[in-house]
Amino acid sequence: MLTQQVSPTGDPVLFLQLAFTATFFAGLFQASLGFLRLGFIIDFLSKATLIGFMAGAAIIVSLQQLKSLLGITHFTKKMGFIPVMTSVFHNSREWSWQTILMGFSFLVFLLVARHVVGLITSP
Repeated sequence: MLTQQVSPTGDPVLFLQLAFTATFFAGLFQASLGFLRLGFIIDFLSKATLIGFMAGAAIIVSLQQLKSLLGITHFTKKMGFIPVMTSVFHNSREWSWQTILMGFSFLVFLLVARHVVGLITSP
């Protein structure tokens, strides 16, 4: 939404100021809802809405992690599925096998550790 109002390349200082201000007020709003114990308001949202929101957020975060996982230096600033995947495959010559190996090794480690902890803590 912010890029529709201010271009990050046209005026990067204003863009960062607005991004940090929006983040600050979102955090302040969430903290005030927590302090006032207004979490029950979430109960009025349908389960499908919450699942859709969380799934969308997970997809966006996962797509943005592809840059680091593959070791790509020139990556798109857009967050849509098509632009990210286009950027990933157009920059396939930048893929670093060391970064991919390290990333997937840690991913496997985390999944195995979660499984092992589940075996240890279950009665």
